[in-house]
Amino acid sequence: MSGKRLGKILSSNPAGLIINLFWVYVCYEVCRLAFMAENWQMFSAGMSWKAFWQITLGGLKFDTSAIFYTNSLVILLYLLPLHVKERRWYWLTTKWIYVIINAVCLFMNLADTVFFEFRKHRTSMAVFDEFKGEGNIGGIVGTEIISHWYLAVLFVAMVALLWRCYRMPGTPVKPLKRYYVTQIVTLVLFVPVTIFGMRGNTFFSATRPIAVSYAHRYVSDPIQTGIVLNTPFSIIRTINQLPKETPVYFTDRAEMLAIYNPVHQPSDSAVVRKKNIVILIVESFAQEFVGSLNRHLDGGTYKGYTPFADELLEQSLYFDQSFANTYFSIDAPPAVFASIPRMDRPFVTSPYSLNHLNSLATETRNLGYRTAFFHGADNESLGFNAFVRSIGFEEYFGKDEFVADKRFGGMKEFDGKWGIWDEPFLQFFATKLGEMPEPFLAGVFTLSSHHPFNIPDRYRDTFPDEGLHKLHKCIRYTDHSLRRFFETASKQPWYKNTIFVLTADHASSKRTHEEYFGEVGGFRVPILFFDPLGEMPRGKHPGIVQQMDIMPTLLGYIGYDRPYVAFGKDVLNTPADETWAFNWDLFPQYFKGKYVMRSDGTQVTEIYNYVDDPLLKENLKGRFEGEEEMFDEMKAIIQTYMERMKADDVTVKETVQ
Repeated sequence: MSGKRLGKILSSNPAGLIINLFWVYVCYEVCRLAFMAENWQMFSAGMSWKAFWQITLGGLKFDTSAIFYTNSLVILLYLLPLHVKERRWYWLTTKWIYVIINAVCLFMNLADTVFFEFRKHRTSMAVFDEFKGEGNIGGIVGTEIISHWYLAVLFVAMVALLWRCYRMPGTPVKPLKRYYVTQIVTLVLFVPVTIFGMRGNTFFSATRPIAVSYAHRYVSDPIQTGIVLNTPFSIIRTINQLPKETPVYFTDRAEMLAIYNPVHQPSDSAVVRKKNIVILIVESFAQEFVGSLNRHLDGGTYKGYTPFADELLEQSLYFDQSFANTYFSIDAPPAVFASIPRMDRPFVTSPYSLNHLNSLATETRNLGYRTAFFHGADNESLGFNAFVRSIGFEEYFGKDEFVADKRFGGMKEFDGKWGIWDEPFLQFFATKLGEMPEPFLAGVFTLSSHHPFNIPDRYRDTFPDEGLHKLHKCIRYTDHSLRRFFETASKQPWYKNTIFVLTADHASSKRTHEEYFGEVGGFRVPILFFDPLGEMPRGKHPGIVQQMDIMPTLLGYIGYDRPYVAFGKDVLNTPADETWAFNWDLFPQYFKGKYVMRSDGTQVTEIYNYVDDPLLKENLKGRFEGEEEMFDEMKAIIQTYMERMKADDVTVKETVQ
């Protein structure tokens, strides 16, 4: 290739834009290295060349998202099909925008290099809430610039680099018709590339745009997420996630803690049981589908769609009332494994997603448990990979690991949309459990009972469409897959020394019975505790259980001997009349006894006897004797949660309050 032709290519608009963005990438990486060097004492223990390489590759995704978001105007101005854009005034304006925008982003990164020591995580939009009303911000920044003068020099050098290396658009191509065709084609091609970059290098329908919490998948130590992330990304991804103003219902902290305290203390009478723990979270496995939990429906003729779950129920511990803490799949792992509710918004996309947490994984690992999480979808799906690693799971097995295991069917078992069909993936799950050292904690999240409501071709005659919706045959297929899992598991030596928990991520939107519509029935899911040896109590017990109760109940049962934070309760050691459930989707909703209370945050709006009045026809507000007490309990839960999350006080440290 001649030098003249190469020069022409490099001076073209696409090439010029790519070169300009390249220099931004270089500056972001320089900031990452400066960040590491400044905070080396916090990172040195867990750092190796392999870890650094993994962090750097992971960081490129977050850098790409931030760079494409912040430079979207520059990209547009650079590629607009306007023949005037090669004129000096136009490209000089674009150059100034490019330099100023990226200078601001570099300043953010370098500022976090200093302030990370105090915050232990990247700055998010929460900082604007935390520092509002402070009048000395300018003085603080000025002092830090002086004391960290070398970072200021680095900042000036990088800004100068961006200014010096900026490439202006190439010369106009004539005739103008050809020019406009070329420019329009270039713009059209860059639009999907830009969107791809903003989302974090993905278009997959099963994968959400990357969130702050996704940084966990690239690190072994949670504090290293600070290296993976960059500050512009952290702020952009939390723009719509400003923390709610912490309500001050109680000014006396002792009074609030007397009503509700999420710190769980070990029992003096606890019996240590080194039981394996296996938790199955089944997609959309609503209580409505379980026949034995709905014998009153359809005039007593309703059979449901879960014959195996019905059989398992007879050998399990379950409760009068059981509820999910969410409507959404993304909220289920935090609730089940870390006893964290959805508080108006998903935890994993909230400003608190990098907080340090107690979880089933962190606490059982203290007892020598091996931990693993399984999900048959794309490994990036819903950010589960990142979240479970952030709460202490050591291993993650997704579609990639299933396909790589030659003992199974590989991509032949792919459903064409979400991931691996439930039956083969649960067989994979059972097999891998047999290869884990005991004791172990393992969770699996199924996916086949999901839109578009298909089942494997080999089962189309076995499970035909029935009922009022195509989902029903999927529920039958998943129930069959669960039966096959337990058949395989029961033949393995670890089986009898295991506590199984079966629940759903949430109820289903495909409801067919009136009592399951609305904000009570829409949260009803089965929660079963099954002990093959029968040492755990069996049968229906009075009271309420929720997803958040799974963690403290299991830790209590295995005799965990350390304090920890969990927002749920140990239902095996809580009197039935003191059990409760909480969820917050459209509004806070608190269940206790036979009653459910709703609030607008400042006052009670509705109270129903949801047991005797399942259609919620009679609002008992103002006529219910226990209204004030219930409202105090709801307020204590909300205020305690928000205070602890805001202060990153969600673990028990050296002292216990």
